[in-house]
Amino acid sequence: MMMNKFEFKAGTSRDDKILGLLLPTIIGLSTLTAYLIIFYLEKKITPKNSSLTLRYLVFLIALSLMYFLIKNIQKNTTNDFVVYLDNLSIKILKDETEIMSGEIIYCKIKSSNDKLVHIDIKTEEDKITLIARPKVYTTITGNTSYNPFGTGTVSDMKTLLTLGRKIQTNIKSV
Repeated sequence: MMMNKFEFKAGTSRDDKILGLLLPTIIGLSTLTAYLIIFYLEKKITPKNSSLTLRYLVFLIALSLMYFLIKNIQKNTTNDFVVYLDNLSIKILKDETEIMSGEIIYCKIKSSNDKLVHIDIKTEEDKITLIARPKVYTTITGNTSYNPFGTGTVSDMKTLLTLGRKIQTNIKSV
């Protein structure tokens, strides 16, 4: 039997939880900080023109800081996975560190068009959930939109989906 190698960028369920908690927190704290800075500095500045300039400046700084923090968190929660599959034997490397190996006993795929691929893999000792979303996707109107929960590209999603289908085919053939 030939060993198959799959390489892709994805996140785990833990990474998804981190993103889900930190993104609203960053947005909320950045907005709150901007409002507080404007509130306390506005009392010291009397002319109306400089007050508007101050507001725009503070919000621009807050938006750029928010964007930088979101990109940084997204980079830290996106991992490079290499999966070696030989029939039902699997070895998963996350950022060049082995995190799981053994005989596969269960695999479940959840897929939503080009928006999400979610695969649960279980061996006798371990289980892992791999989640891939595109960083940029096309809206219904044809415009491209940034996805802060995105982990990779559409090709990463296709590779992960191919892995899941290959595992399910191997499980059914045994």
